[in-house]
Amino acid sequence: MFEVNVFGLVETTKAALSILRRSRGTIVNMSSGAGIAGSGGGGYYNAAKFAVEGISEALAGELEPFGIRVLIVEPGPFRTEFLAGSMKAAEQTIEAYETTPVAGMYKYVESQNGIQEGDPVKAAQAIVDYVYGDHKALRLPLGKAPVQAIRMKLSQVEADLKANEAIAVSTVFS
Repeated sequence: MFEVNVFGLVETTKAALSILRRSRGTIVNMSSGAGIAGSGGGGYYNAAKFAVEGISEALAGELEPFGIRVLIVEPGPFRTEFLAGSMKAAEQTIEAYETTPVAGMYKYVESQNGIQEGDPVKAAQAIVDYVYGDHKALRLPLGKAPVQAIRMKLSQVEADLKANEAIAVSTVFS
């Protein structure tokens, strides 16, 4: 998962940078709603997409002086072959996990293939329009699920910060 989603992204970016410095182009990195918030049963995928987010955020700052833009695309569930072919269920399952989020992820994969809400043609057009439009944001969520995930994550992080801000600032030298 990291070979394709992270290391492949890094190598492709390195190979394209000399051309991008001349053309002042846009790097479009495919993350996911799963790159915003982790979920049971998706740990490796979440980790790979979190890495895409972090690398992309750093690249945006590093490449801005060259006029190169970075766009992080964060799609939710789209009606592609993603659930059909790229995810493999474990051959053996452990009974203790039957009522956990891991089992929920397996059920989701089995039940949602072919009925995902996202239209891949509309998504592709949205990305092209965004790149060639006058948009400046770093992130482009696509679909309802990543918008909801982002809002929930921001709310959770804000609550965590409020709960722990006094502890956080108490750790600095006086």
